[in-house]
Amino acid sequence: MALIAKMAFQVVELTLDADQNVVDRRVIPYPYQTRQEAADAIESVVTSFPQSGYQPDNDSWWAITRDGTTRIRFAIESV
Repeated sequence: MALIAKMAFQVVELTLDADQNVVDRRVIPYPYQTRQEAADAIESVVTSFPQSGYQPDNDSWWAITRDGTTRIRFAIESV
């Protein structure tokens, strides 16, 4: 009998500098059963930022902090 591996997903928060280079990478320590659950979690978080959106070209979400100095990207990774 073959074992079926359950795929889990995690959310990664990337802090970017002015040139869009990653200066900090943080894994949010909670695995999601489905990609949709991870996407829903990100969409909930980005609503707390004054500016945010979805970037379809790299399948990620972005947000800018209230003071406008920091840009954050949220991505989903398989684990």
